[in-house]
Amino acid sequence: MYTYAFLLGAHPTLSLAEILNYLANQKISFGEYLWLPEVLIIKLKESPEEITKLQTELGGVIKIFWIKEEFKGKIFQLEDKLTPKKLLAEFFAQNQTKINFGLSIYANPELSYAELNWLSNYAHNIKQRLKNEYSIRYVEDRSWNLSSVQVNRNRLIDTGAEIALMRDKDRFYIGKTLTVQDYEAYSKRDWDKPSPDAKSGMLPPKLAQMMINLAREKKTTAIFDPFCGSGIVLQEALMLQLKIYGSDISTDAVKNTISNLEWLIKLKKMPELKLATRIKKADATTIRWSSPNKSETVVITEPYLGPPLKSILFTHQAKTIIDELTDLYLDFFKNLRKNFSKIEKVCIVFPVFKTRDGLRYLDIMKHIEELGYKRVSLLPENIIKKDSSISHRGGILYSRPDQLVLREIFVFHKK
Repeated sequence: MYTYAFLLGAHPTLSLAEILNYLANQKISFGEYLWLPEVLIIKLKESPEEITKLQTELGGVIKIFWIKEEFKGKIFQLEDKLTPKKLLAEFFAQNQTKINFGLSIYANPELSYAELNWLSNYAHNIKQRLKNEYSIRYVEDRSWNLSSVQVNRNRLIDTGAEIALMRDKDRFYIGKTLTVQDYEAYSKRDWDKPSPDAKSGMLPPKLAQMMINLAREKKTTAIFDPFCGSGIVLQEALMLQLKIYGSDISTDAVKNTISNLEWLIKLKKMPELKLATRIKKADATTIRWSSPNKSETVVITEPYLGPPLKSILFTHQAKTIIDELTDLYLDFFKNLRKNFSKIEKVCIVFPVFKTRDGLRYLDIMKHIEELGYKRVSLLPENIIKKDSSISHRGGILYSRPDQLVLREIFVFHKK
């Protein structure tokens, strides 16, 4: 087996859940793994070339590293483990033209000032020892954490290397960056689409992709979003080469979805689709549709999360909104059970409201279970019990610090 490391995104618990569920659902066997605050280190049988392909499929992964060396001890041993000769032979992409290299650190606990100072001297010494024979440049960052932008713009992967140093207590892992997230592509799909909708289309593309990966299995061929908004879930499903079906109660939302998907299909030069047969105006609580009603289809959706808020709610205000949304969500699950009996998996967002008395949740878990849908545990129990970004009932929380409504993400499986 090879050892790899995945640099996790801004919501590391969700990113961890995405990777582990993706591997399990796609039947990719994996060995031991270690979760540091920012990084997942894991053993996989797939080759580096195969693992590199995962970058475009995993929304919560910023970089993928191939761990080439590990040792137990002090950072100063790096000088013996990572010599100029070894860098040229195993790390640098080439040595015929200009070599650009950089260092990033992901350590628990963080490196001391003395350790960082030594590491800086070490990196500059590497450059000095090689500069007489090679055109070499050291790319450094004060934070010791090169961004995807810096890695791309300095062409570290194809002209030299980004070397990642990871530490868990006294064990060090030395990695070579295989690939970084295509930040420009995500940004384009988020901001450049022709028909954005601030009311119903604010789901980030990365989150949509992560939700798909939490639930889809190897047999999954299609995604159905019955609250499609402006089509963000569907566009990410298309990017993963899945069939799509979407509906929304709003005529404008349906028009926006079709417009955005047509734009994406043209942008990515995908085969044309008869979107009029894939996207329709319908109420998610009453819709009947035979086309997506198959066991190979997974529902991925973010329903209506309530009205826009300008300030933290009083408890009685939150109760009024929650009561209204409870009916909507339960009616959706009732209809799903009745008219989409072949669909087995659902990944869905529930709203969680900040109030002056704390967080308030939709109290519908028991009712959903009574309808025949069981919550899927997305992470090992030891993580669920101690992680603050997991709700008391097992949902993964997703939000920015300034948001008044949090997202609580669940996967349900029909019993």
